[in-house]
Amino acid sequence: MRSIAGALLAAMTWFAFVATALADNGLERFEREIKPNLELEKFSYASGQPLGASGFVLTDVVAVVPASPATDGKPSTVKIDKVTVEQIDFDRLKKGNDQDMPRFAKVRLEGMTGDDEMFGALAPYGVPKVPVDVTIDYGLDTATKVLSMNKLEINLRGQARLTLAFVLEGISDKSGLEAAKDEGRLRSASLTFGDSGLIAKVLPAVAKEQGNTAGGLVGLALISIAGFAAGQNDNTQKALDAVASFVADWEAPKGPITIGIQPAKTAGLADLAKVMQPNALVEVFGFTASYPGSRAGAAQSPPLPK
Repeated sequence: MRSIAGALLAAMTWFAFVATALADNGLERFEREIKPNLELEKFSYASGQPLGASGFVLTDVVAVVPASPATDGKPSTVKIDKVTVEQIDFDRLKKGNDQDMPRFAKVRLEGMTGDDEMFGALAPYGVPKVPVDVTIDYGLDTATKVLSMNKLEINLRGQARLTLAFVLEGISDKSGLEAAKDEGRLRSASLTFGDSGLIAKVLPAVAKEQGNTAGGLVGLALISIAGFAAGQNDNTQKALDAVASFVADWEAPKGPITIGIQPAKTAGLADLAKVMQPNALVEVFGFTASYPGSRAGAAQSPPLPK
């Protein structure tokens, strides 16, 4: 009888555990497993909704970061209109697992503002303090050590948008940044930059600090591109024309520029030395560039610095 009762008790406990696990949704897991471990002075939100078994949505989030040298010795407040987590590695984010990199995340932060220096860093250059949207979507295959950054996007509303994607080999979930830099090898990458007036505001101020003019800095950049373009093949020239055209249009770009890298073989930092070889930019690194305002020959005919 005791063995039967023990078996029944064990079965009931197991069924209760399974029922609890099945009842969990993404918001409940966040509340239970992650929120208590956030190292913040304050963390609150107006409302929260589950998004499937592993996601959640929070609105009107307020987070107060404790004072530190990074915050100039004062607490700083970050506000986010909406946080959408489609999936995240709860197991790696639990307390005690902070040494291992989370294996996946798909998160979107909309309308982020803050009161520390980072959010006002561009104010001296005439850039208004506008909300920032951030999207990150990545997955790390720990067996093959392949990191796929599907999307990393930073949108400075009304000013500029930067979108990056890449695939890296040789990345361990236990590697630090230094190890990843030395051991990681690039399989592919793409970067898209759309400027809506940011460069036109920042570049003149930066040039003035250096005792130069915006036109002067742009002219020097174009001369450098022309020097590199000399003697390159048609495919390399075409890609450099797109880059030179975008640089020359700094006051009013005609659209975003997209740069791609698709090495013939995976490439590491040591391979950068090959870039000066004739046509290696395209033939070795698989470099491409596209820009709606690209002009044929732009890389070979730079204007004189003003």
